[in-house]
Amino acid sequence: MKEKLLYSSTWPLLFDEEDKTIESCFIKELKKSDRLEIAVGFFSHNALEELDRLVIQQNIKNISLILGMHYFIGFPNNNLLELALRINEKWQRSGIGEIRITYAFRYHGKLYCFLKNNEIHSAILGSPNLSFLPLKTSSLQKCKQCEISLLLKNSETLKEIRNHMNALKADSFSKNITSFMKNNVFLTFETDQQKLKRHLKSNSQIFN
Repeated sequence: MKEKLLYSSTWPLLFDEEDKTIESCFIKELKKSDRLEIAVGFFSHNALEELDRLVIQQNIKNISLILGMHYFIGFPNNNLLELALRINEKWQRSGIGEIRITYAFRYHGKLYCFLKNNEIHSAILGSPNLSFLPLKTSSLQKCKQCEISLLLKNSETLKEIRNHMNALKADSFSKNITSFMKNNVFLTFETDQQKLKRHLKSNSQIFN
């Protein structure tokens, strides 16, 4: 098998075959690996916590997470930034990896690379950011946003992907997340939902 389409199990577009879902395929490929390299635009709090848990559980020897958008638009809240800093410190202290931030350009790709004995054996390309973990077991918890990905195993394609990831990890394109903290580069921003809540709260105070 060289390629395989993967889907998020989104109501009402549900998939009974586990090997067709992005989440299940990610876990399956991770279990075959001792190294993981990820490049995405964004991440969620729950997904990063789950990734850290899986790295420990599966005894991953090296993990590299590259975040492509936060240098330019900041973080939606301090909790997300603090989590990234905490896990980066944990991985560095354990000598297994780091979290890097691209600063040379906005990177909005979604790439998950699985390696064993320093050889890349598979990759998942597109479309979800690091937000699809943990696995969802209840129909009430199904992902609300439909995503589609491609599992790649073609050796020539994987070679190109490995070169792409190595380029992203170069200091001329990205640096460890702590490198940007000295100058307070990261600003938190309000999401539309947060702005709406603040607006409604201020209006309620006016009429009370």
